Amino acid sequence: MKPEDIVRSGPNQYICKEGIAKELPGLLETFRKPVIVTGIKSYQAFSDYSGGSSWDVIQHKGYCSPEAVRKVCEQAADADVIIGIGGGTILDLAKAAADRLDIEAVMVPSIAGTCAASTPLSVIYDESGNFIRVDYHKRSSYLTLVDPLFLLSSPIEYMKSGIGDTLAKWYEAEAVIRNTEEAAPLMAQAGLRQAEYIRNLLLRYSEAAVGSMEKGELSVPFIHTAETIIMLAGTVGGYGGRLCRMAGAHAVHNGLSFLQETHQVLHGQKVAYGILVQLALENRRPEIEELLPFYRRLGFPVSLCDLGILDNHEEAKRRIASHACRAEESLCLMGQYREKDVSAAIESLESAQKTG
Repeated sequence: MKPEDIVRSGPNQYICKEGIAKELPGLLETFRKPVIVTGIKSYQAFSDYSGGSSWDVIQHKGYCSPEAVRKVCEQAADADVIIGIGGGTILDLAKAAADRLDIEAVMVPSIAGTCAASTPLSVIYDESGNFIRVDYHKRSSYLTLVDPLFLLSSPIEYMKSGIGDTLAKWYEAEAVIRNTEEAAPLMAQAGLRQAEYIRNLLLRYSEAAVGSMEKGELSVPFIHTAETIIMLAGTVGGYGGRLCRMAGAHAVHNGLSFLQETHQVLHGQKVAYGILVQLALENRRPEIEELLPFYRRLGFPVSLCDLGILDNHEEAKRRIASHACRAEESLCLMGQYREKDVSAAIESLESAQKTG
């Protein structure tokens, strides 16, 4: 059986508590040789907050690529647990290395940007940032820690990106299950209901959460939004598997990753745009209109120009559509679409912005 077909609701242990990141040594005292995998800025933030660590530290800059995984495995060959401290790229890298070394992984997200801390998979890119594949791992993380105080001072744009990425859970899972001929398994239905709950939470709390970060004040909306992004989002695919993981929005994101202009645009921002393309592809205009005010208040992209693609729109549409319609892409889980269908969906969004 493939790892992605096994129901795994999340990490083996999960703690959300103010100050919990400072308790990490005590939580891992049974391990002989912990090694930290982190980024330069992430580890600086962690050190400033917690006082640092005496464990070996591997710092990485760049993408979660096959070469990066190989290098971490080489440097952490004697470790019995890898601790990922950072954003989605770092956490994916830590999980991939731990899986290859067949040791435990601990996740300490430094931003509320993705559900990487609660999912047993890694998204793999090449050294230039082009999407390659998704690797599914043999086990879930040993422990995931969410420290609201640590996250509160993280860059706001990453929280916004996390909101966009997590919002896609409902739209993608609903589209896949609605277009699946056989009845969805009970656990997939549970994943779908969780995705709906997540959407409702985000639409209710996201703006107040961003406001809390701007003021530097811990609040219930901030904690709820952070936990929704980091923990609840991972349970959707954990329950529903391929029926509840990715569909049109992420296929569009993957296509956008091949455009150099978008390499500085955060993952969740591209996924948020992908939601609109997916809805346009399905001719669900009322749902687009429902989302647009929310998008504008949070500064989400609603056009190619918003993504930094200022010219050559025809070529951009062609490349996005060409990748999104590949046989191995997640768009096919929603039904049969052609490149011209995706291009037309993108064009409909462009036209709406010009007339709106």
